[in-house]
Parts: sequence; C-alpha cells; structure tokens
Amino acid sequence: MMIGTNLYTAIGLFGACGLMLLGLFSTYPAVKAYEKGRSFIKWYLFSFALFPVALIASFLIKKKQSQ
Repeated sequence: MMIGTNLYTAIGLFGACGLMLLGLFSTYPAVKAYEKGRSFIKWYLFSFALFPVALIASFLIKKKQSQ
C-alpha cells in the first residue's frame, strides 16, 4: 500500500507543507520590520498574506522615530 495514491491526499499533503513553509518564511519580513520599530504581529500577518510585497516593503521602510 502506497501513501498518497489519492489525488486529494497529495494535494492535502503538499498544501499543508506549503502553508508550514509560508508560515516559516513569513517570520523574516516580520523580524526585519520589528527591528525597525514596527509591530511584529501585523507584519507577520501581512507577510503571510502577501509575502513578496511584505519582503520588499520590510527592506524599504525607515526606522521609526521615537518621540
């Protein structure tokens, strides 16, 4: 018996692995934004939804001025 002989099983396994990798990769833009004084949670959710845009934006934002 082979695991993953069903198409739905394969889609589910690859989908779950893809979501886990996206969750892992989404931490990088969030950490970069947090180092610049932004909210980690907001940037994590932003990068989870739109990873390429968030990655570029995290490098382009300026450091937040403390008042």
